[in-house]
Amino acid sequence: MMLVNMKPIHCTLVGDGMVGKTSIAHTYIGKGIGDQYVATVFENYAGGTSIDGESYIVSIYDPAGQHDYSRMRACTYTDCEVILLCYNANDRDTFNHITSFWLPEIRKFRGNKSSIILIATQTDTRNPDSDFSISTQEGEDLARETNAVGYMETTIQDYYSVKDVFEKAVTCALKCRKKKNNIFKRMFRR
Repeated sequence: MMLVNMKPIHCTLVGDGMVGKTSIAHTYIGKGIGDQYVATVFENYAGGTSIDGESYIVSIYDPAGQHDYSRMRACTYTDCEVILLCYNANDRDTFNHITSFWLPEIRKFRGNKSSIILIATQTDTRNPDSDFSISTQEGEDLARETNAVGYMETTIQDYYSVKDVFEKAVTCALKCRKKKNNIFKRMFRR
């Protein structure tokens, strides 16, 4: 696939440590997943995707998910067009931290300047009989309540669910770019 020579689509993966952010990035770019958890401090990946016959480069920022790294994460929000806000579908604490920690941090550093897609990771581990698991309905409800542009579920066991997440990120970024271009065109027509 030949990638278009244009500004890459920038997205940032955020959410608590161990929710699977790095694993979905590795799955998307075709890098193998290790057997042991290694905490991420900051990683940057690039992958490619095609939407409507056009090829795009996706630049993925993967900062640490530990709460005390917020200052370091601030730099990843600067150029970010789409934020992939992740929680583990089988860990209610990570789901609750979306509203108690992650959204306030995003708003502090980015305001409403980025599209947010709510992502349930590790959906293959979901146990509907457990009080710890988060249902699809709960995820969809939270996405609506927080004005996320979408809600998606993924597992690294299904490459296409991961690919869909990044295709959605590209689509959201392109819509945002088109909207900004239209605003500039109207401003300069006057």
